[in-house]
Amino acid sequence: MRREPSPSLRRKGMAPLRKKKSHEGLVLKKLRKLKRIVPGSKNVGLEVLLQRTANYIYFLELQVFVLGSMSSL
Repeated sequence: MRREPSPSLRRKGMAPLRKKKSHEGLVLKKLRKLKRIVPGSKNVGLEVLLQRTANYIYFLELQVFVLGSMSSL
């Protein structure tokens, strides 16, 4: 019977394999949510999704700035 190494022998930052799968699932779930939020990102790869997300955030911030400027007129 094989024993799992003690916590002091495990390298820092290394999650057990069973936890790694759950982390991957969590990341994939969040990416699916992001694809639903960002316009035009339903069927794109990760690199394009992240670029479109950055652009979308930029334009939302710009919109808030413009609307704030208009309200102070």
